[in-house]
Amino acid sequence: MSKRNVRRKKGVRDTIVRFAIVRHGLTQANVERRYISYTDDSILPQASEELRPLRRALAHPAPILYTSDMRRCRETIAYLRPRDSREASVDTRLREYDFGMWEGLTYNDLKEEPQYRKWLDDMSSVQPPRGEPWQSFCTRTAHVWWEILRNARAQIRTVPEQSGVARTRNRPLRTSRNRKARIRTDRFVQGASGRMARPDVLVVTHGGIVRRLHTLAFPRKSFWEAAAPIGGGVMITAKRCARKWVFLRAERFPSL
Repeated sequence: MSKRNVRRKKGVRDTIVRFAIVRHGLTQANVERRYISYTDDSILPQASEELRPLRRALAHPAPILYTSDMRRCRETIAYLRPRDSREASVDTRLREYDFGMWEGLTYNDLKEEPQYRKWLDDMSSVQPPRGEPWQSFCTRTAHVWWEILRNARAQIRTVPEQSGVARTRNRPLRTSRNRKARIRTDRFVQGASGRMARPDVLVVTHGGIVRRLHTLAFPRKSFWEAAAPIGGGVMITAKRCARKWVFLRAERFPSL
């Protein structure tokens, strides 16, 4: 009997895990189309209305939660997950790319600067004055993505079904506010291409980080192709195999 058949006979199954990577709600700087990274803006009052469809979609069941430490992300996750947002892992590695001396400026402010034009053409070799080197940005985002995957592998386990379909259960995080873990139900969130299953992991972050995590899962996707609307994002569906992750598809949330 082959190893493959032995594995199937023992009931060990690959598990489908879904990651919702969400861009924070609307800020005044977004309205004015300014580059912001370390500026700690709040989301605007109207952002709650725009986020309401996503809040309904993410209401149940409880995913594993992550957020950038910036106020606009913490306010977004607090609105999306009012009951358990305090359980989210707050990680500075999920901050936006540091624009350095271009912080708070717009395209029109910068369009005549040669260094800015070169940066738009090749971000990997040109950086903003006093800004973040591209390699540093890539390294920190790769590290946080690997950690998210590692924690998902540890906290989400397969629940065998008589039908032979593997479902998942989230193991509770070790905090004082935990609730009993529940099996994910077959509920759906509306995506750009129709219905998609609810996520097991929710990450609230910034536009550049959404792009970067998207391209880490799907390297053939360019950074500029992986755009996410404000208050929207991407659902990444992956298969957790015995020793690796296989990324199956990415579906954008619609602009909200």
